[in-house]
Amino acid sequence: MDTASLSARKKAAIVLLRLGAEGSGPLLRSLRRSELAAIVQEVSSLGRVDLDLADRILEEFVEAAAGDALPSGDHDLAFEYLESTFGERTAREIMGELDGSAPNIPFQFLDNLAPEVIAENLAAEQPQTIALVLSHLTPEQSAAIIRHLPSERVVDVGVRLGMMDRVTSDALQAVEAGLRQRFSAVLENKFLEATGGIDSLVELMTLADKAVEDVIMHGLAEVDADLAAEVRAKMFVFADLQLLEDRQMQVVLRHVDSSRLPLALKGVADVVRNKVLDNLSSRARANMLDEIELLGSVRMTDVEEAQNEILESVRQLEESGEIVINRGGSDFVT
Repeated sequence: MDTASLSARKKAAIVLLRLGAEGSGPLLRSLRRSELAAIVQEVSSLGRVDLDLADRILEEFVEAAAGDALPSGDHDLAFEYLESTFGERTAREIMGELDGSAPNIPFQFLDNLAPEVIAENLAAEQPQTIALVLSHLTPEQSAAIIRHLPSERVVDVGVRLGMMDRVTSDALQAVEAGLRQRFSAVLENKFLEATGGIDSLVELMTLADKAVEDVIMHGLAEVDADLAAEVRAKMFVFADLQLLEDRQMQVVLRHVDSSRLPLALKGVADVVRNKVLDNLSSRARANMLDEIELLGSVRMTDVEEAQNEILESVRQLEESGEIVINRGGSDFVT
């Protein structure tokens, strides 16, 4: 059969058939949805194709693609190769790093937000808008976000994502500008959290000496008692029990409700559990291990409640002067 008598669509179908499923994948991914549908329809109606004919068509295809010379290597071609392999987002990031410039990556302002936060703010948008956003994020980001979308939205978004064709640059920029405005409050809060907040204060006070801590906590309690309590709670967590000297641990054990200890020790790191157990008598240690084992599966909220009760005892002991916690890093003393 003369190849000239075949339509361009049929030739394209034969080329894909000759390349096989794996070899034709990159070509199929570069087609528009309408083009893909037409080629797939042609492939499904091909039937048996003569191998010699297929090879001649493939040779024509290679010659037409190569032309008289290899294409000139340039920035655009490099980007095209990266995009076909890794996707547009990663391609822009790589090229931006090579150029020493800030890459123009669509919806990059979402990168440092938690998936559930993004999903919550996207949920009110139209399915096609959500699909557009997801199509420009990494597959890992998109998967994490879609898990937090309302179930009734997931199907619509999935359909729009599958049907999505190319979007003009102007339309993409308009959607991005609108969403940036919607997320402005969230982004501002994210910035404030990153530059200050409770964690920064706790870190500062942990490194300061006791006198500085007392001054700050006293002033904070007068301004906002709830905030003061939250800061104090974060300054000594249950895992910090491992830092106590044995003498200090024994003081704590004499004052805590021993019936709550097994639950508080459920599932904690060995180093923390051993710090407590090593300061019990042999008999008390054996009994404690038995009680922990008998608890079986417990709710994490119940464990945290028991741990907070122990920590409250530690704070009371510190306030009463029975133990002194030096935030500068020195040992505990009685």
